[in-house]
Amino acid sequence: MAANDAAKQLGRWPVGALLWKYSLPAIAGMLVMALYNVVDRLYVGRCVGADGLAGLALTFPATMVMLACGLLIGVGTASRISIAMGQGKRTIAQCYLGQAVAIYLFLSLVVYPLCALFSGEIMAAIGGTPATVPAAAAYMRIYFGGALAQYLGFGLNHTLRAQGHPTKALMTMLIGAVANILLDPFFIFDEVPLGFCTLPAMNLGIPGAAIATVISQTISAVWVMSHFLSPSATLRLKFGFIKVYPALLRQVILLGLPPFALNLVGSAVNALYNILFRTHAPDEATAGREIAAIGIVMTVQMLICMPVLGVAQGMQPILGFNYGARQFDRVRRTFNLAALWGGSYIALCSGLVMLLRVPIFRLFCREEMAPDLLVHGPTEMLIFFCGFTFVGYAILVGQYFQSIGRGTISLVMSLSRQCFLLVPMMLAFPLVLGPIGVWWAAPVSDVLSVLIALAFHLRERRANARLLAA
Repeated sequence: MAANDAAKQLGRWPVGALLWKYSLPAIAGMLVMALYNVVDRLYVGRCVGADGLAGLALTFPATMVMLACGLLIGVGTASRISIAMGQGKRTIAQCYLGQAVAIYLFLSLVVYPLCALFSGEIMAAIGGTPATVPAAAAYMRIYFGGALAQYLGFGLNHTLRAQGHPTKALMTMLIGAVANILLDPFFIFDEVPLGFCTLPAMNLGIPGAAIATVISQTISAVWVMSHFLSPSATLRLKFGFIKVYPALLRQVILLGLPPFALNLVGSAVNALYNILFRTHAPDEATAGREIAAIGIVMTVQMLICMPVLGVAQGMQPILGFNYGARQFDRVRRTFNLAALWGGSYIALCSGLVMLLRVPIFRLFCREEMAPDLLVHGPTEMLIFFCGFTFVGYAILVGQYFQSIGRGTISLVMSLSRQCFLLVPMMLAFPLVLGPIGVWWAAPVSDVLSVLIALAFHLRERRANARLLAA
């Protein structure tokens, strides 16, 4: 799509049609991305059992740190490119793209190889038990080694969407996820039945899941780079632009800080869950069961949240462009519609999860391999989700402020739910309620975070009303 055509759409099309066009591929893409973790856990849980699920749960914090760094640059770059294109500053937009590639190269080739050397120590520090650390460390060594593929695929995918290519952005995620689903059994199991025959497989367990994931991400990265290197690309990657621009980097970081901080704090929260369960559980077996349970619960939560994050990504270029063009009425109508869609979806899914919590747990593990997990896990899932109903609204309010260039407010909102509310409650509640108090911290912090989002949103609505009246 030509740049002028994209501009006409973002500035003139009905906001409902635009939001549907941009959100639908983003929703599908985010769901597809979630399948990476869901499929790995389904295969590993049914093959290895509770210890395997606990080992994968240990990898959550480290993979979220990598994701946070990718979002810091990817989301901030995408937001700035949307605003720059709305202002007609094409060369500046190209500088943002080249800078993102330069930073991803540095992280992947310098930082993460060092992390791979200390994978075992990292897994032990975030709550691993002797039974779970070896496989988790093996998984992370492989995953760290594939960082460049993840960043060039997932990180630059935000920029692809910001240029007005939501369908191509969807294809990036779809290609990788389908490859992961197909490859996982061949690397995890010892044989793969296909109906008409049985094929031998590598039987690598948890490390095999990491290998399949890295190969899949590499395929996605090749797809994305083929677009940005194409002469017909709306915003083409040119090697002369691949460098850091300090003034532009500050702007990118400001807008990328909210999702970065959210995922960084999310990583710390995941690690804290593991540590607290190991601290308050009466024995290592119970600690492993609780870590496996939180791994399943977090996987389901992520799967539910992904479509709302897709709506947030879909509204980002629309909000950014129209805010840059000072079309504030379109900004308001776009957010209202996104909040209706996302909020209703989260409320519906939360109710379904609480209703179907036992069958959900049975998907991830067989009763003969983890009977204790199937007894306690569904009750803990009910506690975790009972305050989650209105979180979709809070997520979209935070994305709204990020999309219009007000990263500080978005950062405060991102930090409030997990850092300022959840972490203190996680530390305090077990002292009064015992291990179950760790689970009760989540719903209480969810309710309070929605009230904070409401306060910020009402203040912004009053400010927008004054702008529309002027």
